[in-house]
Amino acid sequence: MAAPQQNHPVPALPAPPVPAVSAPPPQRHYFYNAKWTKRHDNAFVQALYYQALKGHRQLSHSPNMHSLNHARRLVNACFNFNFKYIVFKRRLERLRLRCTTFKSILESPGVVWDRQRNVVLFDEDRWNDLIMANEFVNAYRFTGEPNWKELSAIFSTGRPEQGPNDPVNISSDEAESGGENAEGTDESTISD
Repeated sequence: MAAPQQNHPVPALPAPPVPAVSAPPPQRHYFYNAKWTKRHDNAFVQALYYQALKGHRQLSHSPNMHSLNHARRLVNACFNFNFKYIVFKRRLERLRLRCTTFKSILESPGVVWDRQRNVVLFDEDRWNDLIMANEFVNAYRFTGEPNWKELSAIFSTGRPEQGPNDPVNISSDEAESGGENAEGTDESTISD
């Protein structure tokens, strides 16, 4: 005869430790994808920056069609790959998002940006407030914008200033001519 089965209470397992604040994903999670890497991004940004220095921009102060097509040809030739035009349009919008987000962080009261280390220092509560308003801010939690100088020139409201180490030179004749007229057509005499 089988012994009657006794119901013993199962001992409770200890609760797993609650992790402290989890670290945000690395910056590359926000900036790149499987096909578009940091190398592609840097080439694209440099091509747009060069075009901005030449004055190729729309009245809205963003790169014009000429700049985008020039950058597309350059990146595709450089990497021997044929990214479609729509990929570059989307990447341009991502660059605009990066520029406006980082600019909004820098304009926040109490923020300190260490340019040498490219680190944004901010009160933890303010970081959390900014992240709640815009998740993309998380990309800059531990590292600043790596292409800030170029992005601010590409999307600026005025003619970008050239730094002492910039490889591009603009003659005074080119600086006064070129750009777009009110109709949005390119009147530049600068050739590529």
